[in-house]
Amino acid sequence: MKFFSKQIPVYFLFFAILISSLTTYFVVKSRFKSEIIDTNSVINTSTISNSCNVNFSRLKGRELIRPLLFAERTCEAEKFSSMKTSLTDLIQNLKTSGQINSASVYVRMFQNGEWINLNGEQKYMPGSLFKVPLLMTYLRMAEKDNSIMSKKYQFTQITEESKGLKQEFLKTQIKLGSSYTVKELMRYMIVHSDNNATMLLMNNIPMSEFEKTFTDMGMNKDLIKSDAVISAQEYSEFWLALFNGSYLSFDNSEFALRLLTESDFIDGIVKGIPKNIKIAHKFGEKGDSNKHGFHETGIVYLNNSPYLISVMTEGNDQNKLPAALKEISTVIYNNMESFNY
Repeated sequence: MKFFSKQIPVYFLFFAILISSLTTYFVVKSRFKSEIIDTNSVINTSTISNSCNVNFSRLKGRELIRPLLFAERTCEAEKFSSMKTSLTDLIQNLKTSGQINSASVYVRMFQNGEWINLNGEQKYMPGSLFKVPLLMTYLRMAEKDNSIMSKKYQFTQITEESKGLKQEFLKTQIKLGSSYTVKELMRYMIVHSDNNATMLLMNNIPMSEFEKTFTDMGMNKDLIKSDAVISAQEYSEFWLALFNGSYLSFDNSEFALRLLTESDFIDGIVKGIPKNIKIAHKFGEKGDSNKHGFHETGIVYLNNSPYLISVMTEGNDQNKLPAALKEISTVIYNNMESFNY
Protein backbone atom coordinates (compact mmCIF):
# COMPACT_ATOMS: atom_id res chain seq x y z
CA MET A 1 0.00 0.00 0.00
CA LYS A 2 2.94 2.33 0.58
CA PHE A 3 3.83 2.12 -3.10
CA PHE A 4 0.52 3.66 -4.11
CA SER A 5 0.71 6.31 -1.51
CA LYS A 6 3.97 7.76 -2.86
CA GLN A 7 3.75 10.88 -4.98
CA ILE A 8 4.93 10.35 -8.61
CA PRO A 9 6.92 13.27 -10.04
CA VAL A 10 5.13 15.20 -12.76
CA TYR A 11 8.07 14.88 -15.17
CA PHE A 12 7.94 11.08 -14.77
CA LEU A 13 4.24 11.00 -15.70
CA PHE A 14 4.89 13.22 -18.73
CA PHE A 15 7.75 10.96 -19.88
CA ALA A 16 5.60 7.82 -19.49
CA ILE A 17 2.71 9.33 -21.49
CA LEU A 18 5.12 10.41 -24.26
CA ILE A 19 6.63 6.92 -24.55
CA SER A 20 3.16 5.34 -24.62
CA SER A 21 1.92 7.73 -27.36
CA LEU A 22 4.95 7.16 -29.57
CA THR A 23 4.63 3.38 -29.20
CA THR A 24 0.94 3.52 -30.14
CA TYR A 25 1.68 5.74 -33.18
CA PHE A 26 4.32 3.43 -34.65
CA VAL A 27 2.25 0.29 -34.03
CA VAL A 28 -0.82 1.80 -35.75
CA LYS A 29 1.27 3.17 -38.62
CA SER A 30 2.91 -0.20 -39.15
CA ARG A 31 -0.44 -1.99 -39.15
CA PHE A 32 -2.02 0.57 -41.49
CA LYS A 33 0.90 0.26 -43.91
CA SER A 34 0.59 -3.53 -43.98
CA GLU A 35 -3.15 -3.22 -44.73
CA ILE A 36 -2.41 -1.02 -47.74
CA ILE A 37 0.09 -3.54 -49.04
CA ASP A 38 -2.45 -6.33 -48.62
CA THR A 39 -5.09 -4.30 -50.47
CA ASN A 40 -2.80 -3.65 -53.39
CA SER A 41 -1.96 -7.31 -53.65
CA VAL A 42 -5.63 -8.04 -54.32
CA ILE A 43 -5.28 -6.06 -57.58
CA ASN A 44 -2.56 -8.50 -58.62
CA THR A 45 -0.09 -5.80 -59.61
CA SER A 46 2.52 -8.47 -60.26
CA THR A 47 0.85 -9.11 -63.65
CA ILE A 48 1.46 -5.53 -64.80
CA SER A 49 4.68 -5.04 -66.71
CA ASN A 50 6.76 -2.02 -65.71
CA SER A 51 7.46 -1.35 -69.38
CA CYS A 52 3.77 -1.18 -70.29
CA ASN A 53 2.06 2.14 -69.58
CA VAL A 54 -1.66 2.57 -68.99
CA ASN A 55 -3.86 5.08 -70.80
CA PHE A 56 -6.90 6.37 -68.94
CA SER A 57 -10.05 7.26 -70.87
CA ARG A 58 -12.13 9.82 -69.01
CA LEU A 59 -15.62 11.20 -69.58
CA LYS A 60 -15.61 14.54 -71.39
CA GLY A 61 -17.86 17.56 -71.02
CA ARG A 62 -17.76 18.22 -67.26
CA GLU A 63 -16.31 21.41 -65.82
CA LEU A 64 -14.73 20.16 -62.59
CA ILE A 65 -14.59 16.38 -62.83
CA ARG A 66 -13.28 13.82 -65.32
CA PRO A 67 -14.90 10.47 -64.39
CA LEU A 68 -12.88 7.41 -65.41
CA LEU A 69 -14.50 5.37 -68.20
CA PHE A 70 -11.83 2.69 -68.48
CA ALA A 71 -8.07 2.13 -68.40
CA GLU A 72 -6.18 0.48 -71.25
CA ARG A 73 -2.64 -0.87 -71.32
CA THR A 74 -0.57 0.53 -74.17
CA CYS A 75 0.99 -2.81 -75.13
CA GLU A 76 -0.49 -6.14 -76.16
CA ALA A 77 -0.43 -9.14 -73.83
CA GLU A 78 2.54 -11.44 -74.41
CA LYS A 79 0.55 -14.38 -73.04
CA PHE A 80 -1.90 -13.99 -75.96
CA SER A 81 0.84 -14.25 -78.61
CA SER A 82 -0.01 -17.88 -79.41
CA MET A 83 -3.69 -17.00 -79.79
CA LYS A 84 -2.80 -14.07 -82.05
CA THR A 85 -0.70 -16.36 -84.25
CA SER A 86 -3.59 -18.83 -84.53
CA LEU A 87 -6.00 -16.02 -85.44
CA THR A 88 -3.59 -14.60 -88.00
CA ASP A 89 -3.28 -18.01 -89.67
CA LEU A 90 -7.06 -18.52 -89.61
CA ILE A 91 -7.77 -15.11 -91.17
CA GLN A 92 -5.25 -15.79 -93.90
CA ASN A 93 -6.89 -19.16 -94.65
CA LEU A 94 -10.33 -17.50 -94.75
CA LYS A 95 -9.00 -14.93 -97.22
CA THR A 96 -7.31 -17.57 -99.36
CA SER A 97 -10.52 -19.59 -99.58
CA GLY A 98 -12.48 -16.49 -100.61
CA GLN A 99 -14.73 -16.55 -97.55
CA ILE A 100 -13.62 -13.06 -96.53
CA ASN A 101 -11.61 -10.23 -98.06
CA SER A 102 -10.43 -8.74 -94.78
CA ALA A 103 -10.93 -9.00 -91.02
CA SER A 104 -10.01 -7.07 -87.89
CA VAL A 105 -10.17 -8.60 -84.41
CA TYR A 106 -9.89 -7.05 -80.95
CA VAL A 107 -9.90 -9.23 -77.81
CA ARG A 108 -9.74 -7.98 -74.22
CA MET A 109 -9.76 -9.81 -70.89
CA PHE A 110 -11.64 -7.74 -68.29
CA GLN A 111 -9.97 -9.26 -65.23
CA ASN A 112 -6.56 -7.75 -65.88
CA GLY A 113 -6.96 -5.58 -69.00
CA GLU A 114 -4.79 -7.76 -71.26
CA TRP A 115 -5.60 -7.47 -74.97
CA ILE A 116 -4.57 -8.17 -78.55
CA ASN A 117 -5.52 -6.42 -81.78
CA LEU A 118 -5.27 -7.85 -85.30
CA ASN A 119 -5.31 -5.48 -88.27
CA GLY A 120 -6.23 -2.72 -85.86
CA GLU A 121 -5.70 0.03 -88.42
CA GLN A 122 -8.53 -1.36 -90.59
CA LYS A 123 -11.83 0.54 -90.29
CA TYR A 124 -15.32 -0.47 -91.41
CA MET A 125 -18.81 0.98 -91.73
CA PRO A 126 -20.47 -0.18 -88.49
CA GLY A 127 -24.07 -0.64 -89.63
CA SER A 128 -26.30 -1.91 -86.83
CA LEU A 129 -23.46 -1.88 -84.32
CA PHE A 130 -24.36 1.76 -83.71
CA LYS A 131 -27.69 0.69 -82.26
CA VAL A 132 -25.77 0.21 -79.01
CA PRO A 133 -24.68 3.87 -78.64
CA LEU A 134 -28.25 4.88 -79.60
CA LEU A 135 -29.51 2.69 -76.76
CA MET A 136 -26.97 4.32 -74.45
CA THR A 137 -28.16 7.76 -75.57
CA TYR A 138 -31.77 7.07 -74.62
CA LEU A 139 -30.78 5.52 -71.29
CA ARG A 140 -28.60 8.54 -70.48
CA MET A 141 -31.51 10.86 -71.27
CA ALA A 142 -33.85 8.73 -69.15
CA GLU A 143 -31.58 9.23 -66.14
CA LYS A 144 -32.63 12.89 -66.19
CA ASP A 145 -36.24 12.23 -67.20
CA ASN A 146 -37.46 8.68 -66.57
CA SER A 147 -40.79 9.40 -68.32
CA ILE A 148 -38.90 9.03 -71.60
CA MET A 149 -39.03 5.24 -71.23
CA SER A 150 -42.85 5.19 -71.28
CA LYS A 151 -43.32 7.66 -74.13
CA LYS A 152 -45.21 6.14 -77.06
CA TYR A 153 -44.55 6.62 -80.75
CA GLN A 154 -46.66 5.36 -83.62
CA PHE A 155 -45.02 3.61 -86.54
CA THR A 156 -46.79 5.31 -89.44
CA GLN A 157 -44.46 4.81 -92.39
CA ILE A 158 -41.23 3.14 -93.44
CA THR A 159 -38.76 5.97 -93.92
CA GLU A 160 -36.44 6.27 -96.89
CA GLU A 161 -33.51 5.82 -94.49
CA SER A 162 -34.93 2.54 -93.23
CA LYS A 163 -35.65 1.33 -96.77
CA GLY A 164 -32.00 1.84 -97.61
CA LEU A 165 -30.73 -0.17 -94.67
CA LYS A 166 -29.81 -3.79 -95.37
CA GLN A 167 -31.31 -6.30 -92.99
CA GLU A 168 -30.57 -9.80 -94.22
CA PHE A 169 -31.01 -11.46 -90.83
CA LEU A 170 -34.27 -9.82 -89.67
CA LYS A 171 -36.69 -12.08 -87.80
CA THR A 172 -39.07 -9.75 -85.95
CA GLN A 173 -40.09 -6.16 -86.58
CA ILE A 174 -42.63 -3.58 -85.50
CA LYS A 175 -45.89 -3.29 -87.41
CA LEU A 176 -47.18 -0.32 -89.38
CA GLY A 177 -49.97 1.53 -87.60
CA SER A 178 -49.01 0.26 -84.12
CA SER A 179 -47.68 2.35 -81.23
CA TYR A 180 -44.77 1.38 -79.00
CA THR A 181 -43.14 2.76 -75.89
CA VAL A 182 -39.47 3.72 -76.00
CA LYS A 183 -38.68 0.73 -73.81
CA GLU A 184 -40.46 -1.60 -76.24
CA LEU A 185 -38.66 -0.03 -79.20
CA MET A 186 -35.34 -0.57 -77.42
CA ARG A 187 -36.09 -4.28 -77.23
CA TYR A 188 -36.99 -4.49 -80.93
CA MET A 189 -33.85 -2.54 -81.82
CA ILE A 190 -31.41 -4.58 -79.71
CA VAL A 191 -32.92 -8.06 -79.38
CA HIS A 192 -34.28 -8.26 -82.94
CA SER A 193 -32.07 -5.58 -84.58
CA ASP A 194 -35.17 -4.01 -86.13
CA ASN A 195 -34.23 -1.07 -88.35
CA ASN A 196 -37.75 0.38 -88.29
CA ALA A 197 -37.70 0.56 -84.48
CA THR A 198 -34.25 2.12 -84.71
CA MET A 199 -35.37 4.85 -87.11
CA LEU A 200 -38.43 5.59 -84.98
CA LEU A 201 -36.16 6.10 -81.98
CA MET A 202 -33.64 8.09 -84.01
CA ASN A 203 -36.30 10.42 -85.38
CA ASN A 204 -37.56 11.34 -81.91
CA ILE A 205 -34.39 12.74 -80.31
CA PRO A 206 -32.25 15.73 -81.20
CA MET A 207 -29.14 14.68 -83.15
CA SER A 208 -27.11 16.65 -80.61
CA GLU A 209 -28.01 14.06 -77.96
CA PHE A 210 -26.74 11.21 -80.14
CA GLU A 211 -23.58 13.17 -80.96
CA LYS A 212 -23.01 13.77 -77.24
CA THR A 213 -22.69 10.04 -76.59
CA PHE A 214 -19.75 9.97 -79.00
CA THR A 215 -18.09 13.16 -77.81
CA ASP A 216 -18.51 12.07 -74.18
CA MET A 217 -16.42 9.03 -75.09
CA GLY A 218 -13.78 11.24 -76.69
CA MET A 219 -14.86 10.32 -80.23
CA ASN A 220 -15.62 12.56 -83.21
CA LYS A 221 -19.30 13.45 -83.55
CA ASP A 222 -19.03 12.87 -87.30
CA LEU A 223 -19.03 9.14 -86.56
CA ILE A 224 -22.83 9.26 -86.60
CA LYS A 225 -22.78 9.97 -90.37
CA SER A 226 -23.92 7.12 -92.62
CA ASP A 227 -20.55 6.81 -94.36
CA ALA A 228 -18.41 6.96 -91.21
CA VAL A 229 -15.95 4.17 -90.43
CA ILE A 230 -14.61 2.84 -87.13
CA SER A 231 -12.14 0.19 -85.99
CA ALA A 232 -12.98 -2.85 -83.87
CA GLN A 233 -10.97 -1.50 -80.93
CA GLU A 234 -12.53 1.97 -81.11
CA TYR A 235 -16.06 0.56 -81.20
CA SER A 236 -15.29 -1.66 -78.21
CA GLU A 237 -15.03 1.43 -76.01
CA PHE A 238 -18.84 1.61 -75.78
CA TRP A 239 -18.86 -1.93 -74.41
CA LEU A 240 -16.07 -1.24 -71.94
CA ALA A 241 -18.06 1.69 -70.57
CA LEU A 242 -21.17 -0.50 -70.23
CA PHE A 243 -19.34 -3.34 -68.52
CA ASN A 244 -17.59 -0.95 -66.12
CA GLY A 245 -20.85 0.88 -65.37
CA SER A 246 -18.88 4.08 -65.88
CA TYR A 247 -21.07 5.98 -68.35
CA LEU A 248 -24.61 5.07 -67.36
CA SER A 249 -25.92 4.23 -63.90
CA PHE A 250 -25.29 0.70 -62.68
CA ASP A 251 -28.95 -0.19 -63.20
CA ASN A 252 -29.03 1.14 -66.77
CA SER A 253 -25.71 -0.48 -67.65
CA GLU A 254 -27.10 -3.77 -66.38
CA PHE A 255 -30.34 -3.22 -68.32
CA ALA A 256 -28.46 -2.54 -71.56
CA LEU A 257 -26.24 -5.61 -71.26
CA ARG A 258 -29.18 -7.80 -70.29
CA LEU A 259 -30.99 -6.76 -73.48
CA LEU A 260 -27.84 -7.63 -75.42
CA THR A 261 -27.77 -11.13 -73.87
CA GLU A 262 -31.22 -11.69 -75.38
CA SER A 263 -30.18 -11.00 -78.99
CA ASP A 264 -31.86 -13.58 -81.25
CA PHE A 265 -28.99 -13.65 -83.76
CA ILE A 266 -27.02 -16.88 -83.28
CA ASP A 267 -25.11 -17.36 -86.54
CA GLY A 268 -21.94 -15.43 -85.69
CA ILE A 269 -19.67 -15.44 -82.64
CA VAL A 270 -22.35 -17.24 -80.58
CA LYS A 271 -21.95 -20.40 -82.68
CA GLY A 272 -18.31 -20.64 -81.65
CA ILE A 273 -19.13 -20.79 -77.94
CA PRO A 274 -20.88 -23.49 -75.85
CA LYS A 275 -24.60 -22.86 -75.34
CA ASN A 276 -24.31 -22.75 -71.53
CA ILE A 277 -22.08 -19.66 -71.66
CA LYS A 278 -23.88 -16.30 -71.35
CA ILE A 279 -23.05 -13.79 -74.10
CA ALA A 280 -24.08 -10.14 -74.53
CA HIS A 281 -23.63 -9.37 -78.23
CA LYS A 282 -24.69 -7.23 -81.19
CA PHE A 283 -24.10 -7.79 -84.90
CA GLY A 284 -24.01 -5.22 -87.68
CA GLU A 285 -24.11 -5.43 -91.47
CA LYS A 286 -23.30 -2.80 -94.04
CA GLY A 287 -22.43 -2.85 -97.70
CA ASP A 288 -23.51 -2.62 -101.31
CA SER A 289 -23.61 -4.85 -104.38
CA ASN A 290 -19.81 -4.87 -104.62
CA LYS A 291 -18.71 -5.13 -101.00
CA HIS A 292 -20.40 -6.57 -97.92
CA GLY A 293 -19.52 -5.90 -94.32
CA PHE A 294 -20.49 -8.06 -91.38
CA HIS A 295 -19.37 -7.42 -87.80
CA GLU A 296 -20.14 -8.50 -84.27
CA THR A 297 -19.06 -7.45 -80.79
CA GLY A 298 -19.83 -9.21 -77.55
CA ILE A 299 -18.92 -9.94 -73.96
CA VAL A 300 -18.45 -13.63 -73.23
CA TYR A 301 -19.10 -14.43 -69.56
CA LEU A 302 -16.62 -17.29 -69.23
CA ASN A 303 -16.63 -18.50 -65.61
CA ASN A 304 -15.52 -15.55 -63.47
CA SER A 305 -13.34 -14.10 -66.23
CA PRO A 306 -15.48 -12.41 -68.91
CA TYR A 307 -13.76 -11.21 -72.05
CA LEU A 308 -14.68 -8.91 -74.92
CA ILE A 309 -14.45 -9.91 -78.57
CA SER A 310 -14.98 -7.52 -81.48
CA VAL A 311 -14.73 -8.80 -85.06
CA MET A 312 -15.21 -6.78 -88.26
CA THR A 313 -15.13 -8.39 -91.70
CA GLU A 314 -15.69 -7.67 -95.37
CA GLY A 315 -16.33 -10.10 -98.21
CA ASN A 316 -18.05 -10.69 -101.53
CA ASP A 317 -20.75 -13.01 -100.17
CA GLN A 318 -22.77 -11.70 -97.22
CA ASN A 319 -23.99 -15.17 -96.29
CA LYS A 320 -20.46 -16.53 -95.79
CA LEU A 321 -19.33 -13.90 -93.32
CA PRO A 322 -21.19 -15.09 -90.17
CA ALA A 323 -19.49 -18.50 -90.51
CA ALA A 324 -16.12 -16.73 -90.54
CA LEU A 325 -17.02 -14.98 -87.29
CA LYS A 326 -17.95 -18.34 -85.80
CA GLU A 327 -14.50 -19.78 -86.63
CA ILE A 328 -12.72 -16.75 -85.20
CA SER A 329 -14.84 -16.89 -82.04
CA THR A 330 -14.07 -20.61 -81.59
CA VAL A 331 -10.30 -20.02 -81.66
CA ILE A 332 -10.61 -17.21 -79.09
CA TYR A 333 -12.88 -19.20 -76.77
CA ASN A 334 -10.63 -22.28 -76.81
CA ASN A 335 -7.61 -20.15 -75.94
CA MET A 336 -9.40 -18.24 -73.20
CA GLU A 337 -10.68 -21.43 -71.64
CA SER A 338 -7.17 -22.89 -71.62
CA PHE A 339 -5.86 -19.99 -69.53
CA ASN A 340 -8.17 -21.19 -66.73
CA TYR A 341 -8.44 -17.81 -64.96
